[in-house]
Order: sequence, then structure tokens, then C-alpha cells
Amino acid sequence: MKYSFAALRENIYSRKFGGTTVGVADPYLTGYGFSFFDRLPAKLAEYASQGPSGIASNAEIQNILAASCLSVTPPGGTLTKTEFTGLGGIKWGVPGAFEYGNSVSVKYLEFSKTPILDIFHGWFKLMRDYRTGVSDQVDGDDGSGYSARSYAGLLYYWTTAPDGQTVETYACYDGVFPTKDPQDLYSFDIENVGKLEVEIEFNVDYTWREPWVRSKCQAFADSFSSVKDVIKRYGERQR
Repeated sequence: MKYSFAALRENIYSRKFGGTTVGVADPYLTGYGFSFFDRLPAKLAEYASQGPSGIASNAEIQNILAASCLSVTPPGGTLTKTEFTGLGGIKWGVPGAFEYGNSVSVKYLEFSKTPILDIFHGWFKLMRDYRTGVSDQVDGDDGSGYSARSYAGLLYYWTTAPDGQTVETYACYDGVFPTKDPQDLYSFDIENVGKLEVEIEFNVDYTWREPWVRSKCQAFADSFSSVKDVIKRYGERQR
């Protein structure tokens, strides 16, 4: 392995892991997280383009949602145990059923021309037209129509070390679709002028945390890191 934690025993009393020699271990730091929709409903851009943002493609939606992501709350798992009673009322237990959460919440920063609203209102309209209560996804000769692939997506989420590139936690969420049309957040108060952060809860059918997910997330992280070089080159040109 690249890292060894055997030296942590040297600080089993102090729990102080700083310095560069004895019992050193870098702590996990929060605040460096990313998300990316690797797959979106094929017709999402068609519905999102009906708003003022003028969204033209799913690739544009992918970039908007990746760049505006402020926080992610992933689902966790719980285990219920089966208890047994022994002589004299003593108890012991064994693992029973386990249950994983089936939703993930992502918070986005909204921009002028309301692209976040356009995306998620469009996604809702794609699943169910608010005027008729039914979907416009009609089956045709091309085999398309109303199915999970026509309304759900695939979302990757990962956190990194402070370098923004070394992946530390990672997950893939499949069967993702929003459960909120956030129109109610776009309220008005003459005494309140501020930013708008839009939190969306998504359904999750499957959560994957396998080696292939880590490889995929590392590839995304490597791709995103190229932006650092662009910023550096731009800064050099301004000198």
C-alpha cells in the first residue's frame, strides 16, 4: 500500500498526529467535493431550453451542475439486529436486515437567467407535464418512450485531498431523478437581497462503491484538474 498506518500506535495516548517523524498521519479534510452526471435523460436539454437560460445541450447541463455544486449529502446504511434472550434474561444478537438510504441531496448555487430552475423544472416536465399530469414520452418506432432511461440519470460523487485531485471517498448513484421542482425557493422579499442556493433531493435506486467507481471518479478528477493549469496560464498572461 502507498500509506501505512502502523505508526499510529506510537501516538495511541496523545492522539496527536502532526509533525514529520513520529506517528504521523494526515487527517481527512472535508470541503473538497465534486459531482458529475455521467448520464442524463436524452431529452432533458429540450425541456430545459424552454426557460430564459437558453440551455442548448445535455453537455451544457452537465457542466452547469458540476460547476455549481456546493454540497452533497450521500445516503448511509443501517443494520437492524435480531436479538435473542438467554437464561436469566441475558441477551445476545446477530445481524439482521440492512437498509441503505435511497436518496442523495445536492445543493447548487443559482445564477442569473436561472439555469438551475430551468434544468429541474424541465426535468419535472419531462417526467410529468404539470398541465396534463401525464408524460409526453410516447413510445415510437425508435424504441424510445417512457422508461427509466428516458427520465433517470447516473451521478458520480467524490471527495479529494486538498490537491483537488487525489480521490478519497467515492460513490456512483444510479436511477437518479429529482423529487423537487424548486419554484417555491424563488420568492421575493424587498428587505432581503442575497444569494440563492437550491437544494435538490434525488431518488437513488442503486449505490455503487466499487473499485471501478474509484477509477471512474479518479478519471473525472484528473480531467477537472486541467482547469488549474488553465487558470495558472491565464494568470501568467496577465503579468
